[in-house]
Amino acid sequence: MRKYLAVILGTVISNVIFLIIGVLANTISPTPPELMDSRTPEAVAQRVAATPTFTWISVIVGLAVGAFFGGMLGAKTAKSEKLWVTTGVGLLLSVWAFYTFYIVYPDVLWVPLAMLVSGFLFSFLGGLIFGRSAPTNPPLTN
Repeated sequence: MRKYLAVILGTVISNVIFLIIGVLANTISPTPPELMDSRTPEAVAQRVAATPTFTWISVIVGLAVGAFFGGMLGAKTAKSEKLWVTTGVGLLLSVWAFYTFYIVYPDVLWVPLAMLVSGFLFSFLGGLIFGRSAPTNPPLTN
């Protein structure tokens, strides 16, 4: 049960960090109000075409940073089966990549691909870093 809780907790933290980085990126480079209409496919295609590269990079970096800390927290919470937990976090974060693929197809396919890779890679690295830096209890001596 602990590993399932670790995956859920890691995914929630990942999404919160991803959201915070997205909000910060949007304050730096906001989407023009005239492109906020998403009711028609044409409007969405126009928005995707007008999105600057900085925004796409910030989405990928935001997901990577979130995945890293989510994997680290998940591994810390689970205390064992770190690979299973970090893979679970990466798998749940991959939903963002598939959603982005659905939105941007066929224009900027490198974005969802990079999101997919960064979600899995950085959640694993977060768990790996925690696994290597986790303190070990020294043996008791008399």
